[in-house]
Amino acid sequence: MKKTTVILLLVVTAIFSLTTGAFAASKLTVIKAYLNGEVKFLKDGVNWRPTDDKGNEVLPITYNDKTYLPLGVIANTFNIPVGYDITTKTIQLGEKAENTTLYGKQIKTEHSANTFFDIIDKKQLIFGGTQYNGAFAVGSSAGEIYNMTINFGQKYTKLHLYLVGKVNSKAKVYNLNKQQLSEEITLIAGEVTEVDVDLQGSEGVVIYPYTGDYSTADYPLTYVLKDSYLK
Repeated sequence: MKKTTVILLLVVTAIFSLTTGAFAASKLTVIKAYLNGEVKFLKDGVNWRPTDDKGNEVLPITYNDKTYLPLGVIANTFNIPVGYDITTKTIQLGEKAENTTLYGKQIKTEHSANTFFDIIDKKQLIFGGTQYNGAFAVGSSAGEIYNMTINFGQKYTKLHLYLVGKVNSKAKVYNLNKQQLSEEITLIAGEVTEVDVDLQGSEGVVIYPYTGDYSTADYPLTYVLKDSYLK
């Protein structure tokens, strides 16, 4: 088989769903290419097959003696955050130039706690003499039972997290697949604790706040400040 060069194919449809109308209005050029089932891949010296998010095999495309793979496959394989701005038709690879905070409309939350608030009352959000403008407050449990899920809307590499406990407590951070991303975080009552979390390309986190005190039925709040930011 003729030697080919493997390069990334910026196929927006491999990552995003676009309508037929969107294609009609875009600057696309029709080409004649082939799905190539003969190409084999090695990743770090080990046999590897490209797959999509659902685990289905993705065949490379051969065009003009070059072999192409969808950008989404490469991004997922190497944990490269990828996003798409539909307004500017711009694909964003890797870390963004500007940090994204938890104030964004794309941020979605869920929780399993007895108590949960989206706090916007600034009088409640003065810690260490610093005024914060928003926070998610979730009730803690004695052990790792109650949790709060934050979905970012796309993949990121790092989360700089601001946490505040109403009492001395602890917290752990997991990804959406319940894989642990942080060591146990110690929170001092009323103090802002900052921690960098390696997201490893996750689209969200699950935060477990807990007191470790099984002698009380209290559920003190833990604040996740919205000034926490993503890279």
